[in-house]
Amino acid sequence: MAYLAQRLFDEGFTVSVPRLPGHGTNHRDFLNSTWQDWVRRSIDAYLDLTSVCDKISIVGLSMGALLATIVASRLKAEKVVLAAPAFKVRDWRLKFTPFMGLFVQYKEKEAPTFEDPSLNKLAQEYWNKVFIKPAAQLYKLQKIATKSLEMVDSPTLVIVTQKDNTVPMSVLDVIREHLKSEFKTVVLEKSAHPVTNDIEKELVAEKIAEFLSN
Repeated sequence: MAYLAQRLFDEGFTVSVPRLPGHGTNHRDFLNSTWQDWVRRSIDAYLDLTSVCDKISIVGLSMGALLATIVASRLKAEKVVLAAPAFKVRDWRLKFTPFMGLFVQYKEKEAPTFEDPSLNKLAQEYWNKVFIKPAAQLYKLQKIATKSLEMVDSPTLVIVTQKDNTVPMSVLDVIREHLKSEFKTVVLEKSAHPVTNDIEKELVAEKIAEFLSN
């Protein structure tokens, strides 16, 4: 989210990018974190901003879009941006993770390698594992966020991409069915799932800044 955060800051916005519990440290922290921890941190970040900002908009990517939805449904958000929102995912195994997570927390896989030592550290902690227990937390979060869409009354921008290998384009059907407020859609053609930091990140930042400014 760093590129987008910097672009929005350059446009004159006050920006907060909270690090979720279990993210960016080590896999043990990740395994011990829950969807409640992630929601709580997101709400804390919103409340921190209320001391310096009169109007607060919320931007979320993937699972972050689910968190953005939950926060916006409970607290007043000027606007909401849902980027590659994971209300629905391609992996059919996700719905079985609450049961599977009772027996196994994760499975090992081959880790990618990078020239950047910091990325290699993350690869060894996170990207060389298929996390089952945290996936079960995501599945729970999906259910709560989908219901929360019905309570969001903020103008909303939804960004999806045709080459997303995680979230299918049919996620728009979920949003149309449950979101009660008006929303605009941006459909990308080249980006993969992390749209805020992929090949069209400049366009994504431009569209988000334009939406939040108008």
